[in-house]
Amino acid sequence: QMVELKEEDQASCLRLYWQMCFNLMGSSNSTVELIGKAMDEREVVFTSSVNTSFFAVKTTLCCLFGRYELGAHLAIEKNHKRNLNIIGGGFSGLMFWFHRSLCLYAMARKIKTKKKQYIAQAKRIHKELTNSLKNKNPNILHYVSLLNAEKAALAQKKNQDVKKLYNDAITMSARGGYAHDAALAQERFADYLLNIAGDLQEARYHIEGAIQRYTNWGAMGVVEHLHNKYHDVLAGSSTN
Repeated sequence: QMVELKEEDQASCLRLYWQMCFNLMGSSNSTVELIGKAMDEREVVFTSSVNTSFFAVKTTLCCLFGRYELGAHLAIEKNHKRNLNIIGGGFSGLMFWFHRSLCLYAMARKIKTKKKQYIAQAKRIHKELTNSLKNKNPNILHYVSLLNAEKAALAQKKNQDVKKLYNDAITMSARGGYAHDAALAQERFADYLLNIAGDLQEARYHIEGAIQRYTNWGAMGVVEHLHNKYHDVLAGSSTN
């Protein structure tokens, strides 16, 4: 119908989100590449609005499928601030900025050589989202909570303090009905437990929790990704 009304930009933007859903559900051979039943990113005509939506969707997929390096690269190399306002912005804009900041924090934890560059960008977005929360935007409380945990983990706060922040983020996301964000918080917590705290047993618990939440959400593509990524960790649960 959008095509019939010659709303080509709207139709293209809708296809981007449609294909993102296929990727998340595992109904595509791709994870972060927008190629499948709804569209082929190689054939997209990029106008200003389509370009903005494209990178918003791409960044979200990078975050959910653990392609943090690509997500951070898009954050640093590409500038889409003009069309995606944080304060008073729409749902997709807030989601985009959250996933962008999370990719940057994740890479700061992983790649020490570019840590300062990643942290500076992540903190800038984190601050804007925090200010939006202070300005009575209730829809991003769980976003800010998870970013607070990521920041604390990088600052090498006491394990108990960091664990509390991650658990708060998981709880707030779940209570708000954001099953996928609760799953993401559990996965990020598991990464912290594995690579910083050295707590394999609790990490396994949160990986399994993330898998269950993503399963309930219908994101079987992400479930498959987590099974592959944490195969060795999960295999240990069957021997205990």
